[in-house]
Amino acid sequence: MLRVLGLDLGTEAVYRLMLEHPSWGVDRLAEALDTDRPTVARALDTLADLALLRSTETGDASGARRLVPPRAGLGALLERRQNELARTQLEIDASRAAVADLLSDYAALGRDPRDGVVERFRGAEAVQRLQTDLTGRARGELLALAPTTVSGGGPWEIDVPLHLDLLARGVRIRVLHLDSTAGTPERRRAVRRLARAGAEIRTLPSLPLHLRIADGTSATLPLDPDDPDRGAVLLREPGALTGLRALFTHLWDEAAPLPDADFEAGEPDAYSPQERALLRFLAEGLTDEAAARRLGISLRSERRMISGLSERFGAHSRFQLGLQAARSGLV
Repeated sequence: MLRVLGLDLGTEAVYRLMLEHPSWGVDRLAEALDTDRPTVARALDTLADLALLRSTETGDASGARRLVPPRAGLGALLERRQNELARTQLEIDASRAAVADLLSDYAALGRDPRDGVVERFRGAEAVQRLQTDLTGRARGELLALAPTTVSGGGPWEIDVPLHLDLLARGVRIRVLHLDSTAGTPERRRAVRRLARAGAEIRTLPSLPLHLRIADGTSATLPLDPDDPDRGAVLLREPGALTGLRALFTHLWDEAAPLPDADFEAGEPDAYSPQERALLRFLAEGLTDEAAARRLGISLRSERRMISGLSERFGAHSRFQLGLQAARSGLV
């Protein structure tokens, strides 16, 4: 129990026994603790180093020692330990500040110095660092215009693992991308992972430029929309952010829901009226028993239908099934 103050178990045992029997010598202590004399001697040296044991200063050659009263001795050790912890905390705080400065400097590589609300970054590597930093800082919402494939390289490509981590932390993600890229298998796999994790994805025939907006407080867009890898601009100007968010909202309202083909679930017409009704009941939160009763079928049949629909959608829960059905326009 006193290890944090510098007393190991053996030393603590000697200390406690000496408190009960202050007149006992080394041999008597060793016998009571069922240990040898050198072990007890080392424990006494440790207690002396910790100022819990003092020489009697009688002037004889026996080297007799006397315990310091526990309240004074242990109290001093506690105060010393508290001071050490306080210094350690100060060092940790200083290190945290240094790490923050380093990360800020890393993200700023390639940046042109400007005022705080508009910053420019030159080169593909600087753009990549900027996208990663902006995305990783999102806490509530991330909006993205992505007029390219979802994966395949380039500083503006969506980092799927990073976005999955944001979704897991409760960040709302909305992505607009081109429907002309819907046929690439790599993109379909990436979109499926994001959508199943909770990302909201819509498509448009064309998009004006790359854009990322994090929490409504920061936005990035290319210096040159025709050559987005050349550089990027980071905006924190409230007026510009309001305009960019309005642009995203307008495009989002005009966009089409993610086609259910991206989830390899077939066309909407491939679902019977009974299956559509079951999906609607799931979206409304009905239990299996209530849904089966509404459909006029057995609970076993209802669950068999859910299993089949889940397999077709690739869903792993009733919630995912209802969510994907809603995105596909089936409910």
